[in-house]
Amino acid sequence: MAKERRVKKVQARHILVGSKELAEELKVKIDAGEEFTKLAEEHSECPSKKRGGDLGWFGKGAMVRPFEVAAFTAQEGDVVGPINTEFGWHLIYVYEIQEDVDADAGPPTGDEDADEDTLRLVAENYAHEFMMLGYTSKKVLSLFTSPHFKSANTDYNILGVDVINEVIAQVFGQKIEKVETPESKEETKK
Repeated sequence: MAKERRVKKVQARHILVGSKELAEELKVKIDAGEEFTKLAEEHSECPSKKRGGDLGWFGKGAMVRPFEVAAFTAQEGDVVGPINTEFGWHLIYVYEIQEDVDADAGPPTGDEDADEDTLRLVAENYAHEFMMLGYTSKKVLSLFTSPHFKSANTDYNILGVDVINEVIAQVFGQKIEKVETPESKEETKK
């Protein structure tokens, strides 16, 4: 019987801006009690801004290294930053930490029971993380089909290729290209 892997997962929001100065200004506002979510919507350059910077749950290995180190060393409720990555300057608000989660269980990632909106959100988070890691949109699709990313893959299997392509295109700001799959060819015959 394999020993359960236990991992730490964090749930965080972030604000991504182009300069350290702006990140520091925003940090001062947050410390003064302004709402992180609102500032993210107003200032963040990341697609997650439309949900207040929310990145959902992630484990280790999902984010670029400096971001991950900051997020995983924060205490619950901390706002850390500015953290510099190749994407710019981040402020990271870690609002929930689960220390000892079964690696395959835990909060909605690729949850069969989750509703479609949640699954789309998860898919969007993955697409965005992959984009942040520097993958091309074509490569991102292949990552969704890889069993290595268990929850992204579950997501892909539930939502199907069309929805995932749409999500990827949206994250990358691209036009949706209809990908010819055997299924879609069948559709056009009807």
